Amino acid sequence: MSNIVEFPTNIKYKVLFNLPTGKITKINKGPEDDFDVTISNGHGEAVVPANGKRNASGIIQKCFPACEIVEVEPI
Repeated sequence: MSNIVEFPTNIKYKVLFNLPTGKITKINKGPEDDFDVTISNGHGEAVVPANGKRNASGIIQKCFPACEIVEVEPI
């Protein structure tokens, strides 16, 4: 019997977000941010590898500081 709890680290989350309209959008995505993102008409969708919903939305907020997170779901 062990007291160690192992949490899965290979979970991906689909994050839906909105970008502000009528403004220039700043993107801070670097090489360490290994995820695909699709942006269309001010709405974005990204599949992010993370170990929780809060971490997944934090990654998107770091890359797109002005975005509004709409939904985060595990896939």
